[in-house]
Amino acid sequence: MMRAPRKQTGASLIEVVVAMVVVAFGLLGVAALQARSLSLQVDSESRRVATGLVSQLRERVSSNHQGYAQSLATGYTKTLQPGESVEIPGCADANACDAATEVPAVQIGRWLAEVRRQLPEAAVDVAPTTAGSLMSMTVTVGWLEPNATVVAGDDACARIPAIQADPNYRCITTTFFPG
Repeated sequence: MMRAPRKQTGASLIEVVVAMVVVAFGLLGVAALQARSLSLQVDSESRRVATGLVSQLRERVSSNHQGYAQSLATGYTKTLQPGESVEIPGCADANACDAATEVPAVQIGRWLAEVRRQLPEAAVDVAPTTAGSLMSMTVTVGWLEPNATVVAGDDACARIPAIQADPNYRCITTTFFPG
């Protein structure tokens, strides 16, 4: 008695290998997408922190706009290079600071220390600018973003010479009027 040939069931070895290769490429794509997503998330968080810090400075300036306006042209040009330490000035009178001159200097010193604490390898430029007859304050905050890609025409870091040519830095620049 002769047996009838059985039909093949299951998958051949070639089919299994092809399926494994397809799955492997899919998993590699998902891993690369996850890594890029994480990099963009870190950059987004740093940008959010930098924007919040500039907003805090703007609020400090607005709360004592007369003090800042009196010395804006001469007293508030500050540049913080990556790795540079921050010194917070003291007040002449231990019980009270002079609102017109000492309070703004102390506030900017504290703000620079906060920028240094919250952003990786932070760099800052605070400078007075003139818009017609009005004095304004231009603030540039930069932070290290090692996975950054160069964006053509992005010159936000141009105000900070130490990092202006470094493609791994991201910066935001804001101008506001004390008052």
